[in-house]
Amino acid sequence: MFSWILALLLALFVWGLTSTWLWMVKRRRTETQHGLAALAGMRWREFSQIVRRAMAEQRGLRDLSGEDNGDRGTSSDFLMERDGQRWLLSCKHGRAYRIGAPAIIELGAALRLTGATGGILITEGRVERDGLAAAEKESIEVLDGRVLWQVLAPCVPEDMRAMVEGIARREAVRQTGIAELGAVAVGLLAGLGYMTAQV
Repeated sequence: MFSWILALLLALFVWGLTSTWLWMVKRRRTETQHGLAALAGMRWREFSQIVRRAMAEQRGLRDLSGEDNGDRGTSSDFLMERDGQRWLLSCKHGRAYRIGAPAIIELGAALRLTGATGGILITEGRVERDGLAAAEKESIEVLDGRVLWQVLAPCVPEDMRAMVEGIARREAVRQTGIAELGAVAVGLLAGLGYMTAQV
């Protein structure tokens, strides 16, 4: 009898640990992955509007009025302002971007040319390790695929956010069910193994 109590406790522990990881870590990763895909699927103009809205709401940046500021065609750079200081916002729209140090150094040169205090690089892609090191030296904040969905999610259309969160939630529920079956199997094996060892 004691062996089955231990087996039950082991199964509950394994299931609890796995479920916590699935909901706290894996679900967020799934949400980020689908969120980035949804952002990448947007038209440039919609994406840039969401980015600028997020920067205004979260960082107090506003578009510089009366200047050629990125509304020309598909320009990816926007001059913004906060407390009288200029900021250069550079958007690389698409998940295929792998940005290294040369692109960051080029953006740093653009900062100096525009008289900007600092810059923000936004991409659904990824900034490589050498790019991150260069960004630190150039006073450029990097918002890439690792954090971008969390930053922009409050500003995306409600139906898009609900869709992405729903996908992640359903995936977590499915995986939690599989984890439950796995935990029961572990408990049974542990109980049978204990009984066998006592014979």
